[in-house]
Amino acid sequence: MSVLLITGNMAHDIIKEYIEPFANQVKLIKLPISIAAFITPKLVVNQLKDMDLSQYESIVVPGLMRGSCQPIEDALKIPTFKGPRYASDLPIILDEPIQLSKEIPADKLLLNQGIEEYDQLIKKLLQSRPSHPFIQLESYRIGMDFPPLILAEIVDAPKLSLQKIISTGRYFLKNGAHMLDIGAIVGQNNAKKIGKIVEAVKSTLKVPISIDSLLPEEIEIAVEAGADLILSLDAGNMDALKNLPKDRIVTIIPTNIREGIFPKSPEERVKLLLKNINNAKRFGFDRILVDPLLESPISPGLMKSLETFLQFRKRDPTIPLLYGAGNVSELIDADSTGINALLACIAVELGISVILTTEYSNKTRKTVDELSTGLKMAFLANYKKRPSVGLPFNLLRAKNKKKYDIAPKIPSIPPILVTEFDESYSLDSKGYFKIWIDQENQLISILYYHDSQPHSLIQGTSAEALGKKILSLNYIQDPSHIFYLGRELERAEIALFLGKDYVQDLKFAEVL
Repeated sequence: MSVLLITGNMAHDIIKEYIEPFANQVKLIKLPISIAAFITPKLVVNQLKDMDLSQYESIVVPGLMRGSCQPIEDALKIPTFKGPRYASDLPIILDEPIQLSKEIPADKLLLNQGIEEYDQLIKKLLQSRPSHPFIQLESYRIGMDFPPLILAEIVDAPKLSLQKIISTGRYFLKNGAHMLDIGAIVGQNNAKKIGKIVEAVKSTLKVPISIDSLLPEEIEIAVEAGADLILSLDAGNMDALKNLPKDRIVTIIPTNIREGIFPKSPEERVKLLLKNINNAKRFGFDRILVDPLLESPISPGLMKSLETFLQFRKRDPTIPLLYGAGNVSELIDADSTGINALLACIAVELGISVILTTEYSNKTRKTVDELSTGLKMAFLANYKKRPSVGLPFNLLRAKNKKKYDIAPKIPSIPPILVTEFDESYSLDSKGYFKIWIDQENQLISILYYHDSQPHSLIQGTSAEALGKKILSLNYIQDPSHIFYLGRELERAEIALFLGKDYVQDLKFAEVL
C-alpha cells in the first residue's frame, strides 16, 4: 500500500513522528496552510493536480477537513478518503487495512463500526439457542446468555405527581433503561396510589414495570394494575402473596423483614436465600430472580455482600440474578462515572441479569446512561475474552486515555509569565447576565439585565453559539466582560455534559 497523506503546517512535525514506522508506505505532504482543519477539497486539488501521483494507491486527507473527498477523487482520479481527526489515531488506520470513508473521519467510522458489531452480536444472541435458563419478559430475555437489563427506580413514587413520574420514566428510558421500577415509601401503605401509578406508567410508556415494596397490599394492587415484576419476596411476606399470578416474575431476597431477620454473614444469607427460593417454588412460582443484596462500601461492606453473590453463584450457577447498583453509587461521595463502569464489569463477571439503579441524588445524575454504556462495554469485552479497553464503548468523561500532541514547537522568544490575577472588576455599562442550567431539559439559560431590569432570556446548549448571539445583540461593551461570559458559558456547557450542577462564578471544585 502506498498512501499520500495530506496535512498543514502546524500538524506536520507531529504527524511525521506518528507515521515514522510506516515510512515505506506513506508519503507526507504539507500544504501551504497553517491549520489542517482549514484544508478544502479545492485546495487539495490545486496543490496536487500538477504532481505525478501514479505511484500512490490512495490519498488520505485530514479527518477535520470539511466536505466530501469525492471532488478530490473525481479531479485526481485516485481513491481519496478521510483520515482520523487526530494524529494519534493514524497508526490505527496504517497498521491494518480498513475501509475508510469519503465523508466520515476515520476515528468516527471505526467507532460506528464497533457499535454496529455490538448490535449484530445482540441480534445473533437473541436468535441463537441459549445455554442457560432464561425468563422471557415481553421482547427481553433475562438470563446469563444475554446482556444485563437496567431496571431504573423512580424512588418514593407516591410522593410525586403522575406527570413527574411519567417524565422521569421517559428520561430513564431515553438514557438506556429497559424497565421501570415503582419505588414505594418505607413505613407507609400507599396501595391505592401505587395501583394508579402502575396503571398510568404501564399504559403510557408501554414497558415492563416492577413494584419495589415488601407490603403485600401494595404488591397485590400493583400486580392487579399490571406490574410484571415484584421486588421483593422474602420469608416474611411470601405466605401472604402465595396466590399472586404465577406468570409474574418474583425477586427473592435473603431476609424476613417482618421478623427483623437479616443475616450478616454470606453463608447465612445464602442459606436463607435457598430456603426462600424453595418455598417460592413450593407455592408455584417458577419465574424467579434472586437478589442476594448488594450493600454499600465500608459499612456494612461491599466485599462481604459480593462474597454472598459468589457463594450463591457456586450453589446455583444458572438462576438469573439481580443486584442493586444504587446501593453502591448512592452511598459513596465519588463521581458516579467510574463507579458505574466498575459495577457494570462486576455485573457481567457475576452473570447478573438485571441491574436495579436510581438517580436519587445529584451526584448520581446520568447513572442510567453511564450503566447503559458500561454494560455494553463489559458485555462486549466478556464476549471477546479481553479487558474492557479499546472497545467502541467507554466511560471516559473527565479524562482521556489517548495523548493528543497539539502543542506547537515553541519559538525562541521569551514567554510572558502571568503570576498575578487582578480580581477587581467594574460593571459593564450595557448590563450584566445571570446564567443557570436545566439538566432535565439540557438547556443553558441566560437572563440579560439592562438598567438592573430583566431584558432578554436567551437559551441554548452551545456556549459558543450563545456567546456569538449575545455579541450580535450588542449586549456587551467591556472586552473583559466578553472573557468572563465565555468562561462561564463554557463551564455551564461542561456541567451539562458531566451531569454536574453549575453555579455562576464558582469553580468546578467548589460545587460539591
